[in-house]
Amino acid sequence: MTTVGNLMMALSALAAMASIGALAWGRMLGAKDGESVTNWGYFFTFGLAGTLTVAVGTLLAAFFRQDFSFEYVALNHSTDVSSLAWLYKVSGVWAGREGSLLFWAWLLALFGAYVAWKRIGETDELSNASLMVFNIVQLLFVFALLIDLNNPFKLSDPAWLGANGELLISAAMNPLLQHWAMILHPPTLFIGYAGLTVPFAFAMGALIVGDGSKRWVQFSDRITVFSWLFLGIGIGLGAIWAYVVLGWGGFWAWDPVENASLLPWLTGVGLLHSFTVYRRREGFKKWAVWMATVSFVLVILGTFITRSGIVQSVHAFEKDPLSAWLFGAMMVIPLVVTFFGLQKRSKEFSGNDDFESLVSKESSYYFNNVLMLLSAIMVAVLTVAPAFGGKTYGPATYDSIARPVGILYVFIMAVCPLLSWRKTEGPMFWSKAKWPLMGTVALSVPLLYFWYSQLLPIFQKTGTTGMPALVHNAYAVSGLVVGSFAASISVYLFIAGASKRAAAKGESFFSALGSIMFKARTQSGGYLTHLGIAIILIGLVGSAMFVDERLVMVPNVPGSQFEVSDYTFTYNGITDTTLDNGDAVSSVNFDVAKNGTVVGQVNPGQVSFFRQQQTKLNAAVRVEFLQDVFVVFQGIQGDQLSMQVKINPLISWAWFGFALTVVGASIAMWPKPEARALPPVARSKSKK
Repeated sequence: MTTVGNLMMALSALAAMASIGALAWGRMLGAKDGESVTNWGYFFTFGLAGTLTVAVGTLLAAFFRQDFSFEYVALNHSTDVSSLAWLYKVSGVWAGREGSLLFWAWLLALFGAYVAWKRIGETDELSNASLMVFNIVQLLFVFALLIDLNNPFKLSDPAWLGANGELLISAAMNPLLQHWAMILHPPTLFIGYAGLTVPFAFAMGALIVGDGSKRWVQFSDRITVFSWLFLGIGIGLGAIWAYVVLGWGGFWAWDPVENASLLPWLTGVGLLHSFTVYRRREGFKKWAVWMATVSFVLVILGTFITRSGIVQSVHAFEKDPLSAWLFGAMMVIPLVVTFFGLQKRSKEFSGNDDFESLVSKESSYYFNNVLMLLSAIMVAVLTVAPAFGGKTYGPATYDSIARPVGILYVFIMAVCPLLSWRKTEGPMFWSKAKWPLMGTVALSVPLLYFWYSQLLPIFQKTGTTGMPALVHNAYAVSGLVVGSFAASISVYLFIAGASKRAAAKGESFFSALGSIMFKARTQSGGYLTHLGIAIILIGLVGSAMFVDERLVMVPNVPGSQFEVSDYTFTYNGITDTTLDNGDAVSSVNFDVAKNGTVVGQVNPGQVSFFRQQQTKLNAAVRVEFLQDVFVVFQGIQGDQLSMQVKINPLISWAWFGFALTVVGASIAMWPKPEARALPPVARSKSKK
């Protein structure tokens, strides 16, 4: 079976080279004489997707058959016996370095096949050049797979296997990956990574053929939203996994691999907004090309960080010097090509970039791009600094940058819809802003009271690191007010739009609101996404800046109690279970009372994995509207239980805001119905 996988990867490399050659040759022959050759470039793209599909299917089948003759299966198979066991067999495909790279290459091939399918009816110069660039990227990924260290189809050492093919060594999937969020987190990230190759390829294609029109943007726009959406989902799922699995009660630690996924998401925000100006105003053309390139480069930086060994991370794979050189070249070359390409095509890509006033939509889009680009560059530099002899920066440094930049960004995001193109007149701005400002007061006053009465006492008790108290609390207050302002504007835009439509069309308010939501999907999806980001900001103020944490030792005697904040925990006992695979599961039961009233139970525990000789903490989380109660059982020391308890304020707001951004981006990227084609006679007449 390993032979089949290796054969498919070799055929994939040949298909990619054949496609690139056919598309390049067809371009040299010209549109008329080269059409049949060009078509073969599209057919080979389909073939590439087919061979990689067989390769992935072969690896997946090996996991389900528990075929330990595959070294990769032996090292990454799951030992789980729960109802999710079959899903962990699927997730084994991307659990390690080799399989994850194959899975990424396969997703690239699917995007390439989609592009080929959509454009094969046209085979115009722009599509041909873009597909050629896409397949060059695909070829480099396949080459990386053919490097021995990245090959998922290597044979296991015969000493690992018994006479009947059973595994004799204790290797298996990392138990921390055996969680539902980790089933979904890597593939959603990889979909985002692979999809962001499409706008890059079309940007390069536009440079190659000298087409500065908005055609390349129109084709790649929805794919870009789709990819950015999945990248965001992947980041959110990773945060959920970190929160409930790692046992430290947080969801973001500024780890290098965490940063790697954030970087293209940031520039993706700038790319999408550049596309908006490109489509509507014929502006930001060079911005769009640069943001497409930088987003792609940062995607490659992510795998470079993960696989090169240049920085230390709990998520990183084994060091691979050959892949480091390959992916390093994939970062440098696109930047160089874009720079010289825009120099050569400067006239074709000159656009309407000027703005008359700082108080205009153009300026807000411009500052949005600058903030996102600079933020990504700063985080990238801080992340890779240790690899070049610099110091290793901790969360305090990142927070000192992220907090003011994030608040400023959300403010610009909020104000933008109230501004006019070119210049905003004061009376017009006030007519739009007065109602959102009233909404801001209505929302921010109770939030500020919550900060003063609940959050500030936590800060005064626990203190903070990295910044003075005045600055810390100034950020908190600013974040709550700006988040309230952004949320109020998003709600106002829906209400104002529905009211105007209802009056103009004679519809009811709710019918008009439904029309806005589902007919003007790009706009309404953007408003919902902005609302989600505003709510996330409010959630981050509490959950990242005002956490009440205690480490408590509890006598291992039923009826023992301890208190944290307004909560009283009463110990009821501990349950120990041994599963069929030898894993030992322990669960500790506590009654939880708030201000003297019993509100429920929590059951934190641990799983000791027999084969891996590793322990995973099962955190218990009690979700409330204004805070989470997060409880971890760290083990028994003598005759006492070691319990870690955190009160995480407003964290459910962050999760809800994340869900809203997903819904909003999903609505925005949903394709519009395509216009019906003209009958042949009518079409021929229109050409005359």
